[in-house]
This record gives sequence, structure tokens and C-alpha cells, in this order.
Amino acid sequence: MIQSITDQKPWDRFMSGQLGSPFTQSWAWGAFRMSQGFQVERLALVDDQGKWLAAASFAFHRKPLFGGFWYAQRGPVIRKDLHPRTKEILSQFVEALQKRGLSRRALFWRLEPAIERKQEAEPFDTTFVRVRSYQPSATSMLELTKTENELLDRMHEKTRYNIRLAERKGVRVRSAADADAIEIFLKLNTETATRDHFLSQPASYIRSTVEFLAKQGMATVRIAELDGVPLAANVEISFGDTVTYLYGASSNMKRNVMAPFALHWDAIRAAKAAGHLFYDFYGTNPESPTSPAYKPSWEGITRFKLGWGGARVEYVGTYEKPMNAFLYRIVRKIVR
Repeated sequence: MIQSITDQKPWDRFMSGQLGSPFTQSWAWGAFRMSQGFQVERLALVDDQGKWLAAASFAFHRKPLFGGFWYAQRGPVIRKDLHPRTKEILSQFVEALQKRGLSRRALFWRLEPAIERKQEAEPFDTTFVRVRSYQPSATSMLELTKTENELLDRMHEKTRYNIRLAERKGVRVRSAADADAIEIFLKLNTETATRDHFLSQPASYIRSTVEFLAKQGMATVRIAELDGVPLAANVEISFGDTVTYLYGASSNMKRNVMAPFALHWDAIRAAKAAGHLFYDFYGTNPESPTSPAYKPSWEGITRFKLGWGGARVEYVGTYEKPMNAFLYRIVRKIVR
């Protein structure tokens, strides 16, 4: 049975209790999406005793061409002790959801559970269509249960060297979530996007994200400086057992002092000290270059992230369930 959840406490208790807790399924993230104009529904699959088996927060994306679609970012989330029954639980969730329905008609539902590919090659039945990944389809997850010395030992030797180089050069790191820190990040982010030729999220969206989640105690900006001059900055999101490196930026100046290495090492140590179990680098290439999700432009950042000694995790990806198969095929040919 599907239940609509209107109380934050049981929602966050369930979501934060799962391994690799996805912040995109936190209550606060749903509230943020609502502040951006999205309609949000939080739904849980429960058994006859009322125990939660899985849950997902859906946001409705309005589209002028076909009405819109419901999207569960990194959802549904399955209770960790039920992972051996992943496909069965997902099937139950979808079946119960079809019986209950969502409050607004849509052309399709988009689901992308945070399930490792090695667990289930195809998590959904043939009524689902696999599409390109919207959240990163692979990442590097650094387990923080090791000692700091053990973490250093597991890193690539160049990563260790650059951490120590940044220390010798006098790079200092601080964290904050005030307006000044956000503006420092945004300035560096513009510099990075120009240098590396990528399209960043709009500054207004990043600012709103950090401001909203900082009020919930989830977001921080970490800044690496030399002689008071900001050289690199990250935006991090904390939820449950995981700290996620969401955005990163660096200056064109003094790149030889390796400020990003000081930045991440400080973030990792802070996450460990706070009792988190994982530091999620949030996006790498999959292992195989033949994967549809592999991006040649990500090769450098993938080497950087894997150099910290984390485990590469590949997810099953993103799937869509059409509500009207004929119209869905037409729209998909037009909108890719």
C-alpha cells in the first residue's frame, strides 16, 4: 500500500537511515523544490504492519508541450535490509503507485533509484524505457570509517603529494554559508566555467540552493585561501550518513599551490569528524568507455576524484514509465 507522508520526522528518519543517504530525497530538498515552484508528493510503500519498505519524493515538472512529468531524483529509496529483493520491492512500489495514482496527470513518471548496477541489471519491467541519466550515473564514494592515515595510504601517491604541497605552500581552508561565502563561490564558479568551457547552473539557482539548505543545517561553502585570497571553493550537502560534494570551482591564479587538494582533504576530515560514513564525489565516468554515459570531457575530473581512494559506484540509471505510450513515443522523438 502507498501512503502519502506529511510528517517530516518519519520521512527523514527513513531516508537518513539508508546507506549513502541521497540528499535529493530529504524532506528539506523537497521543500526547496516547492520553493522553486514545483508540486511535490512524498509517498511510502508500507506493508500490512505499517513498516516502510520504500519511499520516494516526486516533483512535478510542468511542460507546455505535453503537460509535464513526475520525477523522483534518486528515488525510490529501498530499505537497506531489503536490497536483495530490489526488483520485487520496486515492482510492488510501481504497482501500488498505479493503483493510487499521483495527484496530477502526467505523460510519464521518471525514476532513478540509487541502486548499484551490479545488484540489478534491469530493475524495472519492460513497460519502462531507459533514458539518459539525469543525476550522475556513476560516482566515487569514499568510506570514512578508516583512520586518517589509512585514508591517506589508500590515495593515489600524486593526491597525497598535492595535499602536502598545499600545506607547505600555506593554503588555509575555512567553511561558511553566509552571503559573502556564496558570492566567493559564484565568482570562482564563473571563472571555472569560462576556463573549462562548460555550462554551469545559473548563479541564482546555486545561491538559492545554498541559502535554503544552509538554513536546514545541510549546506556549506568551503573555501581554500592563500594569504587571504580565495583560490578554490566547494559547495557541500550533508544528509544522513553522507556528505556530497555538489559543486566545485577554482581560480586561474596560483594553480601550482594545489588549493583544491587542501579543500577536499579538509572536507573529508570534517565529514569524518562529524560522524558521516561517506564522502560522495558526485559524478564520475563509468568504468567502460563504451558506456552511453561516458564523457571524454570528464576524464580529467574522474582521475582527480578516483585519486582519493574511493570506490567507483555505478547506478542502474534513469527510467521512464509512460502513461500514454503512443503520445510518449511522439514527444520523445521531438524532445530528446
